Amino acid sequence: MNIEFLKIYYSKKILLIFVMGIASGIPLYMILSTLFIWLTRENIDISTVGLFALTQIPWSLKFTWAPFIDNYNIPILSKYFGQRKSWLLITQILLIFSLILLGFSDPTENLILTASFALLTAFFSANQDIIIDAFRIEILENELQGAGAAATQFGYRVGGIMAGAGSLYLKSIFSWSEVFILIALVLLFLMILCIFVFKTNSYHKKRKQDGLLAPFREFITRNSIKNLIIILFFIFFFKFGDVVAGIMANPFYVKIGFSNIDIANASKIFGVFMTLFGVLCGGYLVKKIGLINSLIISGFFQIVSNLLYVLLNIIGPEFNFLLITVAGENFSGGLGSAAFVAYLSVLCKKEFSGTQYAILSSVMGVARTFLSSPSGFIVESLGWSYFFVLSTIFGLPGLIILFWMKQRFPIKMQIP
Repeated sequence: MNIEFLKIYYSKKILLIFVMGIASGIPLYMILSTLFIWLTRENIDISTVGLFALTQIPWSLKFTWAPFIDNYNIPILSKYFGQRKSWLLITQILLIFSLILLGFSDPTENLILTASFALLTAFFSANQDIIIDAFRIEILENELQGAGAAATQFGYRVGGIMAGAGSLYLKSIFSWSEVFILIALVLLFLMILCIFVFKTNSYHKKRKQDGLLAPFREFITRNSIKNLIIILFFIFFFKFGDVVAGIMANPFYVKIGFSNIDIANASKIFGVFMTLFGVLCGGYLVKKIGLINSLIISGFFQIVSNLLYVLLNIIGPEFNFLLITVAGENFSGGLGSAAFVAYLSVLCKKEFSGTQYAILSSVMGVARTFLSSPSGFIVESLGWSYFFVLSTIFGLPGLIILFWMKQRFPIKMQIP
């Protein structure tokens, strides 16, 4: 590995983005990984487990309150920490408390209460993502957005190790409520790093008060209706198949016979390292061959990798093939995530980065939340193999749109 591959990631800004990425990844993994395994182990119906994808609704709707985060300061705190840091401080404190409440709920006794606390955790996590994404876009030049996206995804997956594998290992020693407290303490440590350890002037710049509708108006007037439709359709479909398969991956591992430790070792440790490798490669590809080419390559890998689940279902609970499946799925997912986040980032005007990134990522969130929620019912109707074949087909439209973009709608026509 040459030095050029790594040097684009070596800076104080990238390190801070990496740490914030960890904080961003932990709550999502606690909901979509740990909570799903917890529910499945408690013998909650697989169709009901699938419906818990609806707890991601805040990530899909975060654009509705993102303009408020972009335009307004928190009294007193903003004077000392700056606009972004003050919002981040309050949000992370509330996120820590909501995660603890989720851990103290009992899905076998009151499933609605568990869902409510999961939804509350998701809300504060989505709020945190608005702030983190806006900060990353603001401080990095366009040519470094690929590296910034990779650092975000790298941190996000490290958070996945802590929340995914860490929680499963801890469960062999502690109760679920104690596990959630320990993970919340990790978030507290990350909050101290982000707010008090890393110093940056970017949080203290005077922000222009443009009005709540200005980010929406700027994005719409910048693009024709035709171009807007193309962009939004691509964002919706690019990771559609990936997220539909991913939402059922952990219940699938449980149902075909793997233990919590098997899942932790393969999916939450080995898999995350494969994702990180994919993310690093993705960030490098964006810089070397451009966004569209990187998206095409990663989109192809994402589609093909879903078929590994079909083979795993046929072979059964064979740990070595679980490693192969996890390697393919996670590497392709990391490759795609780095390119995709970089793409969303360059579409945003820096003055409105929080709101515009929230809008764009929410489009993808609709696929992850609403359209993936019936996944459990599809599994019950078609079986695991046909479900994963269907998820592969769902990935094709995004790839087709990319080939059209390469010929007719290059990146330079899309960026502000």
